[in-house]
Amino acid sequence: MEKVKITVVYDEGALPNTNLIGAIGMSILVEADGRRTLFGLGHRPRYLEHNLSSLDIEPDSIDQIVVSHRHIDHFGGLAGFLKGREKPIDIYAPAGAWGGKKTVFGPTGIFEPEEFTGKTVRHDITDWVQLSDHVFVSPPLTDNGSEESFLVISSSSGPLLISGCCHPGLDHVFEAVKAKFGRYPTALIGGLHILKKQDKLADLYAQYLKDVDCRRLYLNHCTGVNGINRMRVTLGLKGINDFYAGQSIEFNLV
Repeated sequence: MEKVKITVVYDEGALPNTNLIGAIGMSILVEADGRRTLFGLGHRPRYLEHNLSSLDIEPDSIDQIVVSHRHIDHFGGLAGFLKGREKPIDIYAPAGAWGGKKTVFGPTGIFEPEEFTGKTVRHDITDWVQLSDHVFVSPPLTDNGSEESFLVISSSSGPLLISGCCHPGLDHVFEAVKAKFGRYPTALIGGLHILKKQDKLADLYAQYLKDVDCRRLYLNHCTGVNGINRMRVTLGLKGINDFYAGQSIEFNLV
């Protein structure tokens, strides 16, 4: 049976006893249908470059990049990726994620570094995009002023949802997936943006996941250690899997 392999390239956490760097940001490699999709680019170019090399992932082996939203910890590593690539790369992102201003905290949107002019091909996400037989990108979902797209994989057990930060809200995203695929996600991978002292949000999300029977949870990035531990109060110690840089999981495809 065909499988999808999902590997964390860049995250705040990294596998112990490896030379992988753990730092703020997200990058996840999805291998399905004979294609490789990089979801997010992390924050620091040299950290992304280092982790890709440590995991023996050649930038030229990537077929496309999906950037979920305009926050720098999801696109800031672009220069590190392009440094090791010869051919242009297709980048899918919400229209509002492009062309940000440079500030003291870094750029506020994706831009092509001058030294790599012509090496990115821009694709604005406005509706559902099918990247391959089983891999889809959601249209930008908005709530509270945040615009974010998500990666969804059609598997034998139901939709698998990969989230960058889930700024629009978990229920909003799950309803969008159900409207497209006819059922709620059965697995959730990535970040939920649960800040410190947001126990009520962690409790709300944990109960929601329990109610919709989403049992395979691999959380990282902005979910935070505090958020994950709080959600485990409702879902149990083994109800949530840590998912750090260097870790991989596989699912059967339809």
